[in-house]
Parts: sequence; structure tokens; C-alpha cells
Amino acid sequence: MTMTPVLPEQRDLVEGRRSPATVPTGDWLTDPNTGRRVAPAMESAPEQVERALAVADAVHREGRWAGAPIADRVALLHAIADGLAGRSEEIAHADAIDSGVPISITRLFGAGLADVVRGAAARLAEARLREELPGAVRPVRLLRLPWGPAAVIVPFNAPSFIAVKKTAYALAAGAPVICKPSPAAPSGANLIADVIADALAGAGAPAGLFQLLHGGAAPGASLAADPRIRALCFTGGRSTGGSIVRASAGDLKALQLELGSNNPAVVRADADLDATADALVAGFTKLNGQWCESPGSVFVPASRHDALLDAILDRLAVLRAGHGLDPGTGFGPQANEGQLARVRGQLDRLRSAGGKVLGSTPMPDLPGWFLAPAVVRDADPADATEEIFGPVLTLHPVRDDEQAVDLANRRSTGLAGYVFGADEEAAMDVGARLECGEIKINGTGLLDLTENSTQGFWGGSGIGGHGDAELLAFFCGARIIGVEDPRSPM
Repeated sequence: MTMTPVLPEQRDLVEGRRSPATVPTGDWLTDPNTGRRVAPAMESAPEQVERALAVADAVHREGRWAGAPIADRVALLHAIADGLAGRSEEIAHADAIDSGVPISITRLFGAGLADVVRGAAARLAEARLREELPGAVRPVRLLRLPWGPAAVIVPFNAPSFIAVKKTAYALAAGAPVICKPSPAAPSGANLIADVIADALAGAGAPAGLFQLLHGGAAPGASLAADPRIRALCFTGGRSTGGSIVRASAGDLKALQLELGSNNPAVVRADADLDATADALVAGFTKLNGQWCESPGSVFVPASRHDALLDAILDRLAVLRAGHGLDPGTGFGPQANEGQLARVRGQLDRLRSAGGKVLGSTPMPDLPGWFLAPAVVRDADPADATEEIFGPVLTLHPVRDDEQAVDLANRRSTGLAGYVFGADEEAAMDVGARLECGEIKINGTGLLDLTENSTQGFWGGSGIGGHGDAELLAFFCGARIIGVEDPRSPM
């Protein structure tokens, strides 16, 4: 495979027409493996944003898609899935450059996109979006209809997967969608937009049912503040999530915000340290550490602390770091220079507070945005409560499970948690006490625990939650219609 980055042009899609995004943001898309500039990062002009909003509003008010037979929506989703299957390698290449995540991983994401959309189609086919309920005079109708136009704002770490999943469920619900990728990772979304535009044209669906905009805070704020957007999904940083809440407060639109977390891991006294070290290293280096559910703070019995640390460093020493487009690479660069600087700043903060920063992974002889995975010991747990969003793990000795759970819950976020122990039932009991939305026992995998999984965003880790059934329901509002009972006493 070529190591030369080739990225698609950043083009808006508005009412079925592609046109270049025209406003330079002042930043650059770079090759994270070399630091070389690939293309200037671009933003949609304000008039393009306004046009997209007007088109989405018109499509919603026309009601043709929201009122279309479920079979038509299912057929469109399958057409999108077929198109994505044919372009999965292009999308994987684009995501590997935009995010720095090794192509061996982005290929897995790319190959799974079609199944994500087919999953949305299956959920839609089984959903009860129209029900007849008993009424005093005649049956009462309960309808679940799209709130209105939806905005999907996408992060840089798994850009195509999140863009596809949120968009698929919004389309399944019958909502027009405006998608805005991260300004640092717009490439996969441009390929996805081509696929969806072709599918819309082939199905005779409204051209404005899916639109693509580019840029950072300015178009994002416009989408959040505009009353024509009735539902908004955002995955990203907590400060940006707070800005979205404030911008959207005026019209009280539906929000689903996944804002990340410093995720606790409790190691019980009976845990298998080798298996625990394997899982922790796999977890905190996944997506090069750029993963909102990465284990962050590990609480381990004091008598086992040093042995676990040594086991983690042993595994980091054989982790193969390298060029992200090399299929043999297991750990790649950070996505961009700003991301690298943020993680380094967090390490400097922990070091200055007394933490000892350790690592053992050899870095490649490349001039890109590389950062060795780091394990921090001797840091005060109070200094390690915020998300770092990078390949950093902090280790904290504890007396027992009680202290571990107490420290784990002394943080303002609760997206994910982990418990390690030989007695699985006891580990499950400990997990039930962690104030997190998803707790995995003896593992740190990226996939859901079950196909019917659901996960709340506890504390400052967001608003709402995710699970496939909940995601479809998020884009819908209930409307009940019936004939009043003339005998009603009030």
C-alpha cells in the first residue's frame, strides 16, 4: 500500500449539489506520520450553512420522507449500505490519515459500516412507530415522528463510523440530516456523502434529506443555535459540549451528547495480573489512546501495584508503533499537532504534581505526531480525575475494593468502567457500584456487551445515552391522536 496520503476534496453537499468549502480555517490537514501539510482545512461559508438549514427545514415541512412507507426507508438504508461496502477501503485510508489510527483498525471500521446501516434498517423494520391503542370512542393513534431536521456533529477519532451510525438512525426515523465532521477529520465524511447522495438520487428521495457542511466552531454554533434544528448529536470534548448546551438552550432541542470520561478500572485482589495487563494495554492504546472509553485511572491493591506496573511495561515494550498506513502497525501517531500538544500538556501537569511518567514502547524514526504510551505512578488520585484522551494510564494503590470504588466515583464523569477479578460474580457486584454507564468485567473491548446493549452517559460524560433502540427513539417524538370521550367528567 502507498504511504503517500491522498485525501478527497472538502466539498459541501447542499440540496444534492457538491461544491468546495470556501473559507480557510487557518489550520491544515496534515499527515500525522510525517507532520507534512496535505491540504488547508476548510469551512463552509455562512450562506451555505443558512441554505442547508433552509433546505432541511423545507424537506421536513414537506413531510414526504417522514410520511414515506417504512419499506421505502428500509430500501434506502440498504442502498446506502451497498454503496458503503464498495468504498470501505477508500474510507479506511482516509480515516487512517485523518485520525492517525492504524489502517488495520480503520479497515475494520470501514468494513463494518454497511452492517451498521443494515442494523438501522432492521431496527426500523421492527420498530413500532405507529400503534393503535384502545380508546373510549374509537382506537387512539400513537405516532412516533421525527422531531424535525437533525444535526450530526462528528469527532476526529472514529469519524466515519460515528457519521454513518448517527446519520443512518436519523434517516431511519424520517429526519433530514445535516452532518458536520470535525475540521481535523473531514475526509471520510466526504466519501460517505457521495454514497448517500447517489442512494438518494436512485431512490427518488428528496436531495436535501442528507447534507454535508464543513468547519469548526462557527458552523457548529449555527447548527446548535438555529431553531430549525430539532435534534442534535455530538460526540467530542466536554467544553464544546457545554457550548452546544448553551447555544441550544433557547429552543430546547433534543440533545444527545457523548463527551468522554476518565474511566476507572478496579483491579481486585484475585485478578489474573497477566490477563489484566493484556486488557489494560489493549484498552488504553486502542485508537492510539484517542478513545472516550479508554481505561484512564487504575485502582489496584497496594501489594500488587508494582507487579501490575511491570507487567504493563513489559507489554508496552513489544507494542509495534509505526506508520499508520503500514498494515503491521499496532500503534500510530496522534491525529494532529494540537492533539499531541494537549496530551503532552497533561503529562507535564501530572509530572509537576509528583507523578512519575514511565513508558517502554520504541517510537519509529518518523517526524510525525508520535507519543509513546505512558503509565503514570505516584500521582495523587485527585489530580487524575479528568479525561486525558490520549495514551496515558495512571496507577493508584488502594487498600481494598471499598477504597477503589470510593476513588473511582470521585470524578465528574462516568462513561465506562472496568473491573478485573477471578470471581466474576464478585466483580459484577463491584461493577454495579461504579457510577458509569457501561462496566466491562475482565476486558476492555470496543464492541458492545450485547446487541441489545444500552449505556447512559453518567455525570459530566454527556446527555442521554446510546444503544441502537435508544438512538432510533432519540430522533422521534411521540404524538397521540384520538377522539375525546364525551362522558369524561372533566
